[in-house]
Amino acid sequence: MIQYEHFFENILNPIFWLFILVYLIWYIKSSYIKFNTNRKYLIYMIILSSVHIIIFFYLGFIFGFSKSPYNHDILSILKNIIIKILPIVGIEVLRSVLATKNSKNKILLVSITILFILIEINYTVLFNLFSNKEDLFKYICSTILPLIATNILYTYLTLKGSYSLVLIYRLYKELVVLLLPIFPNIDWFTIGSLCILSPTLVYLLFKYKFIKEKKDIRQKKKNFFEKISYAITLIFLISLICFMLGLFQYEPISILSNSMFPSFERGDVVIFKKLNDDELKKITENTIIIYSVGNQNIAHRVINIIEKNNTTLYQTKGDSNNVSDTNLVTINQIKGVYTFHLKYIGFPSIWLYDYFHKENSKI
Repeated sequence: MIQYEHFFENILNPIFWLFILVYLIWYIKSSYIKFNTNRKYLIYMIILSSVHIIIFFYLGFIFGFSKSPYNHDILSILKNIIIKILPIVGIEVLRSVLATKNSKNKILLVSITILFILIEINYTVLFNLFSNKEDLFKYICSTILPLIATNILYTYLTLKGSYSLVLIYRLYKELVVLLLPIFPNIDWFTIGSLCILSPTLVYLLFKYKFIKEKKDIRQKKKNFFEKISYAITLIFLISLICFMLGLFQYEPISILSNSMFPSFERGDVVIFKKLNDDELKKITENTIIIYSVGNQNIAHRVINIIEKNNTTLYQTKGDSNNVSDTNLVTINQIKGVYTFHLKYIGFPSIWLYDYFHKENSKI
């Protein structure tokens, strides 16, 4: 099965899309199909793609970097370009032909978009994850949902411009990943958030750009309100994602238990403030701290501060617990201090957590 998958990905798939591409080039010339190509849109797309790449690799300074999964000798680079790039070019030229020929039929355009979503799903990976619901959920959030968002964008850009707009957006990002020796070590939630936010912002910016260029006076009046709505939407989306990713000084966590009742309880979301080195040293008894144990974050109250061998240790306890926590907390484990909490809005993530751990316990 693995050999077949390797053969399909490395040989059959590129050859298939090469034949499709050759046929499409002939078809476009023989049918005299013309695509709308505006040079300033291409420059605009290059700028937006560059911003995406900068943000993507900037996250590496927050989450760390890992070695690229791709080899970087000349033959490997050429091989990866053929395997990765050729299908993308074929897909987008085919999308452009189908969308241009059916630009007035909304149902067909939706069907075309769904078709290309289905084409790009890795079904081997998807089916292998069905036995593990948590990994399946992560794959859907980090891969399938971004695939849906990007394909909606690609169809929209194809209608407004041509395959050249989409190819700049796709190939720029793909080539950077293939060619650079390092890769941001980003978790599934961050990848999914970025890969949904990026096409959403590109869509809104291009839609604003296209509307702005219309000359109708009534449309211009309408544009004023659309500009405001776009600006508010963009600011909200960017701020929300950055907040959820922990890029601000304040960060949210969902509370899994009632160990801190009545201060806050299961299902609440605690907003904590990150501290610098000087602020960490000023933590006092009775402060509620958020600290990490493995992959889990815990919010408990400091009941005692112990100085031992020039090291500060913190004894913690949940307000509703009868005894203090077994292990002392080091300063390196502390992520921040409690600021305030929001009632009940953490329950969706709690339900998912309970569901996945219940499923895993059955395996």
